[in-house]
Amino acid sequence: MADHQKEPLIIATMAIMREIPKSFSNGLTTQNLGKPDYDLIKEQQRSAISAFSQLGVKTLLLPADEKNPDSQFPRDTVFSYNGVMFNLNPGSPRRNKEVQINTSDIRSAGFQVETVKYGDSAFIEGGDILAFDSQHLVIVGMSGRYQDVRTNKAGVDVLANVLRSIDPDVTVIAVPHKGQNGQPYGVLHLETGMTPLTWQQALCDPQCHVEWERAYYPLQNSERLILPPWHVNTLTRDAGYAAHVLPINGGVMIAKGYPTVKQLADASYSTVIEVDMSEARKMDGSMRCWTILHNEK
Repeated sequence: MADHQKEPLIIATMAIMREIPKSFSNGLTTQNLGKPDYDLIKEQQRSAISAFSQLGVKTLLLPADEKNPDSQFPRDTVFSYNGVMFNLNPGSPRRNKEVQINTSDIRSAGFQVETVKYGDSAFIEGGDILAFDSQHLVIVGMSGRYQDVRTNKAGVDVLANVLRSIDPDVTVIAVPHKGQNGQPYGVLHLETGMTPLTWQQALCDPQCHVEWERAYYPLQNSERLILPPWHVNTLTRDAGYAAHVLPINGGVMIAKGYPTVKQLADASYSTVIEVDMSEARKMDGSMRCWTILHNEK
């Protein structure tokens, strides 16, 4: 990874998002932070769209889907790698309809989405996928929440074969994640609990324990990377939510209100944009959850 340290971690030209449905407070959540405010989350999403614009990313905003309250988080349903979009298969059964709707709406907007067939027991959600196209590297988290499997080994196997068809040089690493100190409860998705801030450093929620020693390589190419690929900086419990940062096109978006993360971001980037995520957090969401990041060719 050292050869590419001056390149942005993520390069994207478009963020596909969906308007917040008024029914969004009926969505899935593991949090106990009170009922989210509709007007406020709409304002916060607009701030995120403005932040993307400042970083050179245009937004495709799909209309609100009132029948599916989790639809504000399309990332779990469609994924983009190396300029190719394809459907995923969420582990939560109630989100299956979102896959069909998002795929259809993106196609209606003039973009191609490849159809991938998954078995009945193969689950993969976009919130568990950290992809670095320029590095030919994809790291996938296998769900660690007790009896709440969002991504599993069978889903990783399907994903790996799809990625290899797009990029023959790709390395796919799957790592289990769970709660700290052996507790079964951790974060919902890998991206919510651990994301890289730079090529050298990742931020981690103390509730997220990534079991690098149990890494699984579905394409059997384990020789090219030392794990973990970053220095992992574990945040304090009260700052854990801010572990989800979005370094994109040479700048970085971070959650507002976390001074430690702001200081770390300022030390590495000239463009640091804070986005208030208070209402999305109540629904287990982050700025990454709001987007399908796509790099048009």
